[in-house]
Amino acid sequence: MNWLAFTILLILIVSSLWTLIFIKREKDILYRDKVNSGKMVLTHFASKAVLPLMEEDMIALNTLIKEAKEVEGFLYAMILDNHHFIKAHTDPAKIGASLKEFENFENLTTVEAVTTLTYRLPSGTRVLNLSKPIAFMNKNMGSVSLGLSIDFFNNQIRKETLILVKKVLWISLIMLITGIGAAFFLTKWVNPSEKQDRALFPEAVRNQVAVLYTGIREFKTYAGSRNPEGVFQDLSEYFSIATKGILDHGGYIIRVAGDTVVGIFQSSPLKGDHIHRAVRGAVAIQKALEFEKEQGSENPLLGKVGIGISSGVVLYGDIGSHAGKKNNYIGESFKAASSLYALAGPGEIVISKDVYKSIENCVVVDPLPPREMTQRTEAWESFRLRNIVEREPHV
Repeated sequence: MNWLAFTILLILIVSSLWTLIFIKREKDILYRDKVNSGKMVLTHFASKAVLPLMEEDMIALNTLIKEAKEVEGFLYAMILDNHHFIKAHTDPAKIGASLKEFENFENLTTVEAVTTLTYRLPSGTRVLNLSKPIAFMNKNMGSVSLGLSIDFFNNQIRKETLILVKKVLWISLIMLITGIGAAFFLTKWVNPSEKQDRALFPEAVRNQVAVLYTGIREFKTYAGSRNPEGVFQDLSEYFSIATKGILDHGGYIIRVAGDTVVGIFQSSPLKGDHIHRAVRGAVAIQKALEFEKEQGSENPLLGKVGIGISSGVVLYGDIGSHAGKKNNYIGESFKAASSLYALAGPGEIVISKDVYKSIENCVVVDPLPPREMTQRTEAWESFRLRNIVEREPHV
């Protein structure tokens, strides 16, 4: 029986180490994802502020960043000219002032033109400041900055980690019971430590996600009939609403290009309802667009947004040289979401069969005729979402 006691002790030690390492890794991933979301919003602001900054269009610049203050954890957003004067700010009282240098800042780094540093406000709040230059034809026009609350992110991570700890403890208990039984059948070719290393420190990650793809119907016709300034202003309002809907429901923006916004909702031990969150995010976007129209917005794009949602397994990892690696998502779900968007009319949301099967008790849909999908031979099904039934899904 000594070997059995040794096996139980070994399982307890391994489970404890696995728990500590896994929790630390999850905390790092959660923090990195939140910072990456901020960088994506920062890049969006930097690309859309070029024309208004050149023309010193204060209204357009402030319209561009007004939604930032609505996102939880964002303390401020501001746009500066190349003389460090504030042209736009989520706090109107600071517009026109000169930006003072940050005092007692720490951890100053610059990666891919994004500069990050941390400092404390007079209130004691810790801030992660992200800034990126605004350039046109290799000429510096100014910069855009975002202030993220480190304390807010840490509190969110702490709450999510507590939930994770409870789940891990249950898993560890199950592992212990299972390990006692499995100890009788261990063989020499089984190498748990090697498998565990691969699980804890993967070079790439495979994960279940839901992909939300938004775009403007007949955008080419619209853009050809409008002046560039009007196009940028209308797109900025649409992008703000779309990105906010994705971020507010726990998604991440992975691409903003042309008239499209692509977001993903990941499955994790903390959040297994990724498909439901994606659908709710899409509905929130369409409702926000409709609300702005009802409030008298003259933006014609708000009534032309179509959305496609797919789900499946994607690969996540770094691609590129050692000096310039970037996070990338690879999977057929992105192409499927784009194809579903092509079926969606203005103001519509079209979901895949897999998405519908996951939440069929929570939605009302209209089935769409089967259609051959590009590079696939079998018929596939899609559904036009009518509304969500207001009750919690069974997860």
